[in-house]
Amino acid sequence: MKRLLFSLLAVVFVLAACGQSDNNKGSKAETQSLELKTADGSQKVDIPKDPKRIVVLSPTYAGGLKYLDANIAGVVESVDQSPVLAKQFKNVEKIGAEDVEKVATLKPDLILTYNTDKNVKKLEKIAPTLAIDYAQYNYLEQQELLGKIVGKEDQVKEWKADWEKQTTKDGKEIRKHLGEDTTVSIFEGFDKKIYAYGKNWGRGSEVVYQAFGLKMPTELEKATEKAGWTELSKEEIAKYAGDVIISAQTKEQAEPDFHQTDMWKNLPAVKNDRVIKVDSNVYWYNDPYTLDIMRKGLKEQLMNK
Repeated sequence: MKRLLFSLLAVVFVLAACGQSDNNKGSKAETQSLELKTADGSQKVDIPKDPKRIVVLSPTYAGGLKYLDANIAGVVESVDQSPVLAKQFKNVEKIGAEDVEKVATLKPDLILTYNTDKNVKKLEKIAPTLAIDYAQYNYLEQQELLGKIVGKEDQVKEWKADWEKQTTKDGKEIRKHLGEDTTVSIFEGFDKKIYAYGKNWGRGSEVVYQAFGLKMPTELEKATEKAGWTELSKEEIAKYAGDVIISAQTKEQAEPDFHQTDMWKNLPAVKNDRVIKVDSNVYWYNDPYTLDIMRKGLKEQLMNK
């Protein structure tokens, strides 16, 4: 009888242990291995397959995730500098870019930041962290990456197809109006410095050069090929100026000093009234919300030049 009792107890313990093991397996979040492009190769990171509480410390990726209805628990406060993104994130918790403690209180299951974030090691102790190298992705690849993160690849494919169809049509109309060989430069005056931007560095560059297929002056293309942007002196502006110039600055900024120089006033683009002014705060990022606003605004202005 005792032997039978011990045998029954043993079976009960085994079954209980199996049940507990199964419960533990069920409680663990399912993960996926995601490969990130890096300057020195690639990096694989395990992340939740269906993240429920994402904290976004890189404003570049915030709008793209929001567009995909991602579960965003917190977002870096700098998104409010963009009137486009401020509207999208008005009810989402804001975080300082280096406020690691605040990130922890939000109990994220995934964190997105830039690979230049000095707090990456600290963030990794809180939750799986994707430290993305911005320079390794063009704006379409960037949205595809975000789609993989939240399992919305099909939605991204649909958006991309619609976007390319529309901007291809726009580009043909614009190039027909301006001329196929017309070149465009994007300049920005900021903090008494002058910058010019390449093909994937905001300020409308993704739309102008990649989506619309407009040309960049050869010298400017060379200067921005490596870093994606370049700092200029006043004397160099003529060297990099295209037939059309997009001048980016915030609404609060005074007219840049270099706009008052004879060199600027004698540029063909200035003399021919082919300078387009855009708001840097609006044109800063390249998420689907911002891209659509830039597409419409740039097309309208370019068709009037």
